Amino acid sequence: MAGIRVQSAVKKIEVNDNGEYISLNLSDSSFPERFFAMIDNIQKRAGDLQAQAAEIAEKCGSESEAAVKAAASLYREFNQDITNEVDAMFGPETCRKVFGDIVPSFEMFDDFFNQLVPYIQEYGRERAAKLSKYSAARTGNV
Repeated sequence: MAGIRVQSAVKKIEVNDNGEYISLNLSDSSFPERFFAMIDNIQKRAGDLQAQAAEIAEKCGSESEAAVKAAASLYREFNQDITNEVDAMFGPETCRKVFGDIVPSFEMFDDFFNQLVPYIQEYGRERAAKLSKYSAARTGNV
């Protein structure tokens, strides 16, 4: 029996020295939009987090032990939320593979996201080039 197999643009990226990979399903047209929406959401929440940290410092005194503990807890919760979002977006265990057995810092996430953007941009350029072969001018449907 004959069959059809559609090529998918799943990009496997090695993320650690143990040979583990994450996969970007670039065939999913919603992937770039969801990725950049996640980034925008994280940036907005980071602004809210800074305001909360400033509130804690004002209330408790910026150098007090209570303020330091409250801010540390606030940042850990924020970074754990990002971990959960990243794992939901890219697959279970993504953060463990990329960062190890820690709750990564915001700076580590920023580095990770910045390293992913070129893969998404490259696929966008490839997609645009493939779409151009179906243009009306090229197919004679002017």
